[in-house]
Amino acid sequence: MSASHGKIPILDAMRFVASLTVMLVHYELIMGHFVLYGTASTSALSWFFVLSGFILSYTYPTLQGSAPYKRYYLHRVIRIFPVYWLAVIVSSLFVSIAYLNFGEAFFAEVNRPFVLRYDLPEPLDFSFWTMATFRHLTFTQSLSSIETLNLVFNGPLWSLVLEMYFYLCFPLLLILLREINTKIRVAFAFVGFYLLQFLLIQINLPDAEQYSLLNLNIPVYTNPLIRGIEFILGMLVYKAFVLYPHRDNIEDKQTRWIAVSIAVVGYVASVYLAHNYAPYQYSMYFATVPSVCFLVFALSRMNWHANAGATRVCVLLGGLSYILYCFHWPLMEMLQLFNVLPDSLPFPINLALVVAIVVGVSYFVYRVIETPIRKALYRSFEIPK
Repeated sequence: MSASHGKIPILDAMRFVASLTVMLVHYELIMGHFVLYGTASTSALSWFFVLSGFILSYTYPTLQGSAPYKRYYLHRVIRIFPVYWLAVIVSSLFVSIAYLNFGEAFFAEVNRPFVLRYDLPEPLDFSFWTMATFRHLTFTQSLSSIETLNLVFNGPLWSLVLEMYFYLCFPLLLILLREINTKIRVAFAFVGFYLLQFLLIQINLPDAEQYSLLNLNIPVYTNPLIRGIEFILGMLVYKAFVLYPHRDNIEDKQTRWIAVSIAVVGYVASVYLAHNYAPYQYSMYFATVPSVCFLVFALSRMNWHANAGATRVCVLLGGLSYILYCFHWPLMEMLQLFNVLPDSLPFPINLALVVAIVVGVSYFVYRVIETPIRKALYRSFEIPK
């Protein structure tokens, strides 16, 4: 299977659902109203990593010669960097201006529980903001000895740093996984990597009495070695996708719908079990990874190209998903800090308006900024879309 087969639209829509899920969990942190359990957000990030491994393998099943490598890396840079840099600049300016005007009260006003709990340097002067902005712009905030740099401007961006590491390693992983080309090898490799992730989590998991968001965040939740296994599992799901031929007969269609139904129920059940029984919030995503992989596999088997209108909607949602993920945090902070929405609004109306505003701004950025820049860069470097 290669890029010539086109996209799998439902997986684009799945990206949007994952971004929206993360936003709804963060809505409680910033706006103060519960919508979804935190488990939904932690597992949604697994969606991103698994989907990235699958979609890259689907788009680039082989990379041979210098030209394909060059096109691959340029395509990743053009797709990721402009929106990411814009999100960093907007977030940096907003947080810096807000801090200058409100001081420490700013962090409490917008309900920044992460930052308040950490040991930020004192005072938070111009040199700190400059360093933090530079770290974010260069994708190195996760490498800083000041662990709070991950969360000072725009907390969700940490996962994009990991994505860039995975994109960098993808050609090498293609070579390393090349011989995993039979159903039995894929099955053994999947179980092996999943158990390896479990082992790495146990090695890095702090003792219960030492547990906090800070000391668990770096060694477990944002650890590129641990989360990179989810990217590899996504690559293995693609191999399973290729090894199980696609058929359009009625019996096979029924089987695919049954598989999707089981996958959805299994995912919901795994999120519930992880939320109620996993010992630490930031290790619970491990429990949902197999169901995420099965859901990606089941959805990829569906023939979603039959309806042209639905395909266009899915592709649009996929385009919005990245921008929504990058901008939802600072946008909700602005809405909260400047009291854009009256406090008297009922919760459902407030939630609907916040989602509408964030999605609307994301659509504007997608149409007016991201798409023109991306197309211009593609033309400049003569890269196929």
